[in-house]
Amino acid sequence: MSFSLSRPSLTLATLPFLPATHIIDYLDIDSLYCLAGTARVFKEFIQDMKIRTGGYNISIQKGQYEISLPEVNYSYYHYEGDAGYLVDLMNQDLKDFMRLFPGYIDCLQVDPNLVRHFHLFNQACTVLSVGGQPFQYHGQKVDSCTPEQLEVLLNFVNFQKGLALNGPKPLITENEKIFNIDWLQIRNATWITSEFLKKLKNKIVFLMDTEELTEEHINQYIRGGSIDNQYLQVIGFSRETFWNKEAILNGLGTVRAVDQIYKVADFDKRITTEMFLPKVSNNRDIKIEDSFDFTTNDGTKVSIDISRRTVRVYIWNQNQYQDKEKIQKVTKKRRHTEDINGPDAKKSC
Repeated sequence: MSFSLSRPSLTLATLPFLPATHIIDYLDIDSLYCLAGTARVFKEFIQDMKIRTGGYNISIQKGQYEISLPEVNYSYYHYEGDAGYLVDLMNQDLKDFMRLFPGYIDCLQVDPNLVRHFHLFNQACTVLSVGGQPFQYHGQKVDSCTPEQLEVLLNFVNFQKGLALNGPKPLITENEKIFNIDWLQIRNATWITSEFLKKLKNKIVFLMDTEELTEEHINQYIRGGSIDNQYLQVIGFSRETFWNKEAILNGLGTVRAVDQIYKVADFDKRITTEMFLPKVSNNRDIKIEDSFDFTTNDGTKVSIDISRRTVRVYIWNQNQYQDKEKIQKVTKKRRHTEDINGPDAKKSC
């Protein structure tokens, strides 16, 4: 008489940890997400692996939302006609994803057409972006968003480094958060006044469509000491019509400078999720090809870059001057050490 014992077939759930880990390494995010939904053991196993997926980018607009993980080239879309239900679904899906793949929301982009549901957003994120560029809304009816309605979103969402008010209609607010957030971008900034500029305590500012701000306003902003804001690094203004260079530079006593490298202090690559800065390299460098420089009474160097439709003002901080001194000591024999921070400029009148 013979006996045969059948071995239980191996499954992913019965595999030892190391072989199972190797198999899961070959699965994409979609497959891992589906696998976690089939059994608790798989869900816990994937959670224990602590898979690194980088930060989340969330975009929600009328009718759909997208949850993406740029570092692993993954995006998840969902379509739903009911706006309130859409926001609820996004919140639930995001929680499910984060339980499996913990991470932070790098950018949360919210459509102003969801204005009646702003109270449903309570996330924490690095950058909050409201709306988009006008061409993204071509042919669509766009709901109006009052300052009081926008206040709800700005108070409910904990945006920690950046805010971009994109429109397509002007998004008007005097919420105290916007004056102190590190990075601020405002499109359709037709409502911005010179008094508004005086309240800014941000590090990086870019104001677009500033039709109400004249060259004289910018000149007075620079001359009046507003750029002495101890946090300010770069502020930019753009509009459809060309700027009058002479009117902006009037009375500043500037000198011409070329090919300078400005280093953004405390650079965070998430600043590139919006247009807070001009083109910046991965090592935080901005090349200023042509500028007009002067030195303030307290010795701070200022560079003004004026193109046809955009003006950017760069404030060189003391750390950059210290870096310059170190480089000059180490590279005394180099001929172009001034290219790093540019030559010293004249003192302002």
